[in-house]
Amino acid sequence: MMEDMKIKEEYKTLLKTLGLKDEDFERFDGKYVSYEHDEKKGIRLYDPHYRTSYNEYIDIDGWSSWSKEKNSFMADLLKPTHEEVAKKLSGNIKPDQEIIDVELKKKFGEKIRGDKDKR
Repeated sequence: MMEDMKIKEEYKTLLKTLGLKDEDFERFDGKYVSYEHDEKKGIRLYDPHYRTSYNEYIDIDGWSSWSKEKNSFMADLLKPTHEEVAKKLSGNIKPDQEIIDVELKKKFGEKIRGDKDKR
């Protein structure tokens, strides 16, 4: 069973700037999930197994980058993917016009859109 690690409130605020949520603080045990703070560099997270909601890159040593580095490599890399997923989940997807034309021709034959000149 994991033992909770005490986190100062001021550090919780800084950890939230990394994207952590309140429920993530229950996962801090000092062994598998931890953090360290430096006055000049900010705060960084130790979470080699991504047990928290942190969604940026964690290096092979298990540490995130320092908060003052404002490293958003993963978010920048995945931004187009997240936008596409959000669009699909919202249901506001507009099908490609070519796909619509093919499907209409299957259903109604050749006399559709653009065929009025052939009449």
